[in-house]
Amino acid sequence: MSLLEKALVIVSMVSFFGCAVVMEEQAPQGSGKVAVCHKGKKTIYVDEAAVKAHLGHGDYLGPCK
Repeated sequence: MSLLEKALVIVSMVSFFGCAVVMEEQAPQGSGKVAVCHKGKKTIYVDEAAVKAHLGHGDYLGPCK
C-alpha cells in the first residue's frame, strides 16, 4: 500500500501579495494518485511525483469545477 492510498494531501500557497490558499485533496482509495485539474478543463489523477510539475505549469490541485 502506498502512502497516497490513505493520504490527505494539503498544499498551501502564498502569493506575492500575501494571499494564502490552502487546498486539500483526498486520493481516491486504492489508486495511489492525486486529483489535478489539468489546463482548467479536465480532472486527471497523477502520481505524487508529478504534482509539482503540474502545479508549475498552471494546473491546480483537486478536481476541475
